[in-house]
Amino acid sequence: MVSTVKVFDFDIDGSGAFIVLRKSFICPGCLSDAEVDANIKLLKDDLDAVAKRMKKAIREQAKKPLVLEPVIASRS
Repeated sequence: MVSTVKVFDFDIDGSGAFIVLRKSFICPGCLSDAEVDANIKLLKDDLDAVAKRMKKAIREQAKKPLVLEPVIASRS
């Protein structure tokens, strides 16, 4: 697996998969064009890695049977 900066992650529930930030600062301060390009590439690689994991999680969740919890009405 490609090493990334691990800034992005995802969460999944019955509503779908969501991209979430792990950190508030997503790259260090850049002082040159090369630093900007390198940091942006790391962020793109990180998003690509998250996309692969999200797609896998969505496929796995789609295979799970839908389980409905019974609703018990309270009698007042």
